[in-house]
Amino acid sequence: MKSFALLLTLACGSAAHAEVIQLLDNTQVSGKILHYYDGIFGIEAAGGEKLDIPANKIKSITFKLPPARAEFATPEKTFARYRDAITKGDVTKLLDCYGLMYQGMLAQQLQPDEFAKMKKELEGTKFEIKSSKISGQTAVIKVQRTKAEDSETAEIHMVLENGEWKMTP
Repeated sequence: MKSFALLLTLACGSAAHAEVIQLLDNTQVSGKILHYYDGIFGIEAAGGEKLDIPANKIKSITFKLPPARAEFATPEKTFARYRDAITKGDVTKLLDCYGLMYQGMLAQQLQPDEFAKMKKELEGTKFEIKSSKISGQTAVIKVQRTKAEDSETAEIHMVLENGEWKMTP
């Protein structure tokens, strides 16, 4: 009966952002890993069915990443999204401009009052990208920040992550 359920799951297609679990008998299950406890993976299959699969029955797990988004296609587009997020006060959108390994750390540091202060400080500031240099999986853009008579140029470092350019602190 379990084999039939697994085959049925395969026939239903894959879930968005799903993992593909290949069992020792080469049967494949597409679904989302919910948890791992005491040697058992809890899986939500593509059709919504919940399965418990022992780790010793799994041959491999392939993680499927979501497709790259156009708003992160270039370092300049990522920076434009970042600037827009600050202007609109959208912390979630701002954090999404950073690499995955930095998002949690920055979210803890960027409390609502800190973000409001940052937004207020940047009001009336003009940003201009002066140059960008891509070298493999990394990029550096030089951005000039101008507010009234004060002007400063800084480098922003970026990495290519799942086809998207993301900022690093």
